[in-house]
Amino acid sequence: MLTSAFPSRLKWPVILDYGIACATPALAVVLDVSFSRLWGIDPPASVFLCGILIVAWVSGPGPALLATALTVLAFDYFLMQPIYSFSLEFKEFPRLALLTIVALFMVSLSAAQRRATASLRRARDEQREMVQELRKLNEALRVENTERRRADEKMRRTEQEFRLIADNIPVLASCRPDGTVDFRNKTWRDYSGLSRDNLEGRRWGSSTHPDDLPLVEREWRSHIATGEPFELEQRVRRADGEYRWHWVRRVPLHDDSGNVIKWYGVGFDIEDRRLAEEAQRRSEAALCEARRELQLTIDSIPVMVSTFDPDGTRSFVNQQWQNYTGHTQQEATGKGLDTSLYYHPDDVQRFDNAWRIAQAKGETLSVDVRTRRADGTYRWYTMRRAPLRDERGNIVKWYSVGIDVDDQKVAENALQRSEAYMVEAQKLNLTGSMAWDLANGDHFWSDGTYRIMGFDRSAKPSMDLIMQRIHPDDRAQLQHEVDRAAQGAQIHDFEQRLLMPDGQIKHLCVRAHRVKYVSGKEEIVGALMDITESRKSQAALDAAQTALAHACRVATLGEISASIAHEVNQPLAAIVANGQACLRFLRRETPDLNKLRGAIEWIVKDGKRADEVIRRVRGLLKKADTQKALFDVNDIVCEVTALLQRELSAQHVTLRLELASAMPLIVGDRVQLQQVIINLVVNGVDAIQAVMDRSHELLIRSYEDETHQIVVAVKDSGVGIPAETANRLFDAFFSTKPSGLGIGLSICRSIIEDHGGRLWATNNTGEPGATFQFALPSHQEQAPLAGTSKLDH
Repeated sequence: MLTSAFPSRLKWPVILDYGIACATPALAVVLDVSFSRLWGIDPPASVFLCGILIVAWVSGPGPALLATALTVLAFDYFLMQPIYSFSLEFKEFPRLALLTIVALFMVSLSAAQRRATASLRRARDEQREMVQELRKLNEALRVENTERRRADEKMRRTEQEFRLIADNIPVLASCRPDGTVDFRNKTWRDYSGLSRDNLEGRRWGSSTHPDDLPLVEREWRSHIATGEPFELEQRVRRADGEYRWHWVRRVPLHDDSGNVIKWYGVGFDIEDRRLAEEAQRRSEAALCEARRELQLTIDSIPVMVSTFDPDGTRSFVNQQWQNYTGHTQQEATGKGLDTSLYYHPDDVQRFDNAWRIAQAKGETLSVDVRTRRADGTYRWYTMRRAPLRDERGNIVKWYSVGIDVDDQKVAENALQRSEAYMVEAQKLNLTGSMAWDLANGDHFWSDGTYRIMGFDRSAKPSMDLIMQRIHPDDRAQLQHEVDRAAQGAQIHDFEQRLLMPDGQIKHLCVRAHRVKYVSGKEEIVGALMDITESRKSQAALDAAQTALAHACRVATLGEISASIAHEVNQPLAAIVANGQACLRFLRRETPDLNKLRGAIEWIVKDGKRADEVIRRVRGLLKKADTQKALFDVNDIVCEVTALLQRELSAQHVTLRLELASAMPLIVGDRVQLQQVIINLVVNGVDAIQAVMDRSHELLIRSYEDETHQIVVAVKDSGVGIPAETANRLFDAFFSTKPSGLGIGLSICRSIIEDHGGRLWATNNTGEPGATFQFALPSHQEQAPLAGTSKLDH
């Protein structure tokens, strides 16, 4: 079950990483389209680069490469000409290539940083494990030394007790020459629990352990025959039945002739001594094994270990030291090894100076130095030497370890280069990175962030410091984002203005997300971009677009000036005719007041009609900010058809209207939407003029679709839309007419998108011609917008 559970745990992070890689380009496209259509913002390619950087940072190089590929495809499809197609104009190739190169460069930087960080972490973990092993080894040695001291102390106490017993409480027994007992003292009798009667006439074997009895009997017979004293250790039964070890010595008493007349024996309880000796033997064996294990450990650990006498003379090196340098224990110890043969020539003087200072001050030495390997290669090592002091504080020995940090040095250098590259990249694209620790409120800013915020690098980042730079009108928005972060929001994407000390206003785009680490710590990590120049460029572009739209309206009105003159001439002629009728009615002897009243009413009506025509013309010619209001789209269609009726008649075009009744109202600029319908009708009339074999018909239809949007369609019976130009029909400065400027349809699409709608064109199904139509949200779907709006490509 553990085997089957492990892959499933491993699978989900991989799926999540590649899911983020797939979702990030899609999110960048959605943000681009949303900003373009809703707010008129044209985000730069840095949006996609930031997405790739985030994927590389969070998920690694593999998902980042997938995100790069998806970003290139999305950028080609949605943002490069022709849009909504994977085909690419030749002039767009450098732009796409630059995006791809920058994205791959950022992925490689992120991968290098992750590898460097992982290598540094491994080196630190190995160093930490080694230190822990050394601590465990020192602790084991300390415990063993403590146990040994306790065993020695116990043995000394036992020996003292034994000596005291031997001197003051002798345990005596006497035997006849044949070895039978004739006397034992009270101590012996109390110990054995046998009375004098039970002891006399017996040998010592009565209380001897059965396993020791053969030895005792053999020693007895041998020494009775020779008459020599002897001693042995045997187990003797105590009164409670327990056998304890005793040391027994038997000495003969000779007469003047040298014959043995009696044997005297003394026995001492050595059970505790034997136990202490056994414990000491075990302790010595364990200590010997510990020393062997310590020596094996010291020789096996992947660091160079050595010891020095107080004067700095090397007294010991481990096997790793010998293997690395190629010098033996005898060559390395003493004063025979020249350090100039051991360290890099450029590091010898620096290391010797540091070693002399450490010896003089009695402080720990820690120096990075290049050390020569047996094959002549130099590798970076961290040399650390610490003093061992006695009870009076005097240094009795120096302990030294050399840790290979060459890989760590390489990783640190790579990390420094990666950070330098990232700093330069942030300088180039005017970006900066930041992090906010939610637990303790600490902030981290990159150099790019300090540069954008206008603070010195020595300033400590904080929320109060940020608030000093935020424009007073935007501080409430920033506080709202801070509150969202405190409530657990995952994504933050907003714009802020900075008010610099010199009065300059900077525009920032801030994007951040919440990161939760394995330890449970959470941070808000993100980036900010200085988009001030982009905002200035966008403002200039909006002004140019507005001027261009006005010029297009004037040009369009110039084309239909004859129709405008006809529309104004008709009500004026009617006013003159009705005025003349009034005069005739007044010349009669009896004026006909009813007819006179009717003629005057027609004069008023025709005057209002002329005023309405002039008002519409002035509205189209007037270069002013757009004003959105609530109205019926059918009213605009009727106004445009009345305005163009003369032109349609001159071109022999039959106009039909199919306007749905009781449709919802829309919110928009009346003059701009009039311009769109006029442009579509004029384009339809131009398309019909090329047709000679069928009637010239134009249909304007309005209806509400299934999504509750208001649709206006202009259908002609012309030549239709060629397939090779369908994708470029709404591009700026592209026209299918020889005399066309190619800006009419582009401006129309900008106007419709500014109103939250869409404009498209299709060839008619089953009949000749094409249909241009646009869809706008009703006032229920789109809240009325007051004030000025902008045109956006």
